[in-house]
Amino acid sequence: MAEELPKLELPELECAEVILPTPANMTNFFSGLATFPEKLLVLAKNMAGEEKEKFIKQAEDLQKIVDDAREFFKAFDPKWKKLEIPEKEWEIMIQRFMEEYPMYIQSQIMSLLSSFVSFTVPILGISIDVLKICTDREYLDELAKEISGYGADMEAKIAALREGEWEGLSEEEIQEKIEALRSGEIDRLYDLLPDEYKFFDGTYGLENSELKAKQLMDFIKNECTKFMNGQLFTGFGGIIGAFSDIWNALGLPALPVPLEGPDVGAMIKGIIDDAKADFNAELEKLGVDASDTDKEKLLRDMQDNIVKQLEDIEIFGFKVSALLGGDFTETTETLDFKIARISAKLKEFRENWQTYLIKKWMEKVTSFFDAIGLGALTQWATFTFCDFIKLIGIPTTIDLSGFDNISTITKTMEGLEPKDEEEAS
Repeated sequence: MAEELPKLELPELECAEVILPTPANMTNFFSGLATFPEKLLVLAKNMAGEEKEKFIKQAEDLQKIVDDAREFFKAFDPKWKKLEIPEKEWEIMIQRFMEEYPMYIQSQIMSLLSSFVSFTVPILGISIDVLKICTDREYLDELAKEISGYGADMEAKIAALREGEWEGLSEEEIQEKIEALRSGEIDRLYDLLPDEYKFFDGTYGLENSELKAKQLMDFIKNECTKFMNGQLFTGFGGIIGAFSDIWNALGLPALPVPLEGPDVGAMIKGIIDDAKADFNAELEKLGVDASDTDKEKLLRDMQDNIVKQLEDIEIFGFKVSALLGGDFTETTETLDFKIARISAKLKEFRENWQTYLIKKWMEKVTSFFDAIGLGALTQWATFTFCDFIKLIGIPTTIDLSGFDNISTITKTMEGLEPKDEEEAS
């Protein structure tokens, strides 16, 4: 009997008119699509004739669709040199794409407040231009290369060593030294990270330099968002002071107070530290003669406990499951990826909620901006995720009608905006 092509069900790709988007739907769409060709090719290995060709043909057709779509996301591509995990690459691309949405709005507002704000911030010893990081693709690419050990300075150093100290070594020996240099640069920066960013270092079973570089970029992006929020408060405060007569005459609501908490990093670190302490205590009870099976069970219990507690964290009235927009459909499941995903989303949302409150305030004071000639600011208060998708040029539809075994289900992305005005204040 002829083998039927396996079925694939995906959430419908959408252009969501929301201010605070969630990543699960878009990630599951692209990750599911990206992993399907390999599944078809694996099945085709045990087939022959027309049946085999059918599986290979669909795999090739789908891979072209995935590759074409990836071109639209190339600014967010982790560009791994050695790793190849399609679903995780797509998860990172969607995460970075969604992170850029509020950052882009912040950058546009800051540009209009240029007389009152600063545009550079030192992070990990690197001077970061917060406007360029979300508007200048070449700048972002060079920054990613620098933190991954592929920057211009590193390449120059390698070239000099090839002509000097390494002269006479075999190419294999040189490549080993190059890898050590690149990994060393990543580790140098990685050591500067707060503990709650330190994943993929072997603690939970997975160690990889390229994934450490991802954590570095996550930290830089989050610090940039935090810095820009601070500059928005400074900028708006400066404008209100400069046009105090107009502001006072209009009797408008005051600028919201900057958020002081919660300290998401401390919450995550506390959960992980407590779980590790419990694990070590239980391990000690087992004694030196404990079997590897018992030790592995303890480790799994600790890992499950960490994930469960992180998933139970609530921030500004939203649980982690709401922030993520549902479950992720994954074939590559590791604790590092799970914790890193939750951690990144919690820290991102804390800053994005601050931006959200500023935007809601902007909607209420449009008369002031109009009166001082800055009416252009108000467009960014209501600029939705769908607006950003269209601006960047990301496709909002992908034609899969030629594949009878692939279907989509309507699963609308729900925004995280509160339903009433009081919740937003």
